[in-house]
Amino acid sequence: MSTVVTTTTTVNAGGQGLDFGQVFKHGWRLFAKDLGVLIIGTILVGALSVLTIGILAGPLFGGLYGMLVGRVRDGKTPHVGDVFGQFDRFWSFFGAFWVLAILIGLASLTIVGGILLGAVWLYVFPVMVDRRMGFGDAMGESYRIVKGAFWEHVGLVIVFVVISSLANGLLTLLATPFLVALVVAGYYVAAGRGAEVERV
Repeated sequence: MSTVVTTTTTVNAGGQGLDFGQVFKHGWRLFAKDLGVLIIGTILVGALSVLTIGILAGPLFGGLYGMLVGRVRDGKTPHVGDVFGQFDRFWSFFGAFWVLAILIGLASLTIVGGILLGAVWLYVFPVMVDRRMGFGDAMGESYRIVKGAFWEHVGLVIVFVVISSLANGLLTLLATPFLVALVVAGYYVAAGRGAEVERV
């Protein structure tokens, strides 16, 4: 087992491809392990984001990512209150959410442009949470991680778009934390740190 993990990590770190199987396997495990807490957290994020007209959306989504990053990095069992865990960096996540939403939203007018930008900046939030980088540095780091397997990440974003489009109503409560788990898993696998998720 350790040989397989080492080989996979080396391949991903070398930018020779993104292992979709690893991303979905790890993402599913992260999602299923703390399903109840993630669903309640998603309800909180959605409700408070709507009630505050999006003002709290960025920091709350940062907290949702923090639940899963903390589980992988620190072995910490997530709690519902962790959705507020990034409020000490409120303005960083506020800015990140709205800048990404506006830029990717405008690029999405061409459809292809939105998918390409979505792939380039896919890991901004996990990087901000895991490495406590500022928004601008996290954008650059996300690109650095993605560029070695760019087209694979484009394919991954297309899968995410399909899942999001199929999810409506109550299914959104499952799709949202599942997609967040997939992004976190993809971040670790693409950065050559898949072994860290294996320990979860």
